[in-house]
Amino acid sequence: MSVMPAIVLVDDDEMHLVVAKRAIARSQLQANVHAAATGTDALRLLGLAPDATTTASDVAVVMLDIGLPDISGWEVLERIRQSPRWQKLPVVMVSSSDRPEDVLRGYELGANSYVVKRHETGRPGAYLAAAARYWVELNAAPRVAHEPLLPEA
Repeated sequence: MSVMPAIVLVDDDEMHLVVAKRAIARSQLQANVHAAATGTDALRLLGLAPDATTTASDVAVVMLDIGLPDISGWEVLERIRQSPRWQKLPVVMVSSSDRPEDVLRGYELGANSYVVKRHETGRPGAYLAAAARYWVELNAAPRVAHEPLLPEA
């Protein structure tokens, strides 16, 4: 029996996280979804913060917003790329910014993809589920398994 892959969603907009989780569930993507509202929480989930008590297991992709309330998504991406454990982990920047300089910066810092947030009335978040599906089901990437996350409260 294999471990179900995990998706780590990082965004300080609670509604964005709700829409993303619902869209992924609606798509019937077989993955554990973990959410973080701050960069620090994301680093904790990945075991990259000094006070981390557990590390995510079998992470397939991190979907990371740029504008976070504590440390920026840019800094989270840099920390991921500096980590021997996670440096090859797929990271998708998900931002409301479509500024060319932001897209370029994402790739220069090592993002694997850059997705601009959009509002879809018919199928909210379908684009997020499609992006997650690519990384979970279609992409062949090395995965690192660690102890599982504690259940969310």
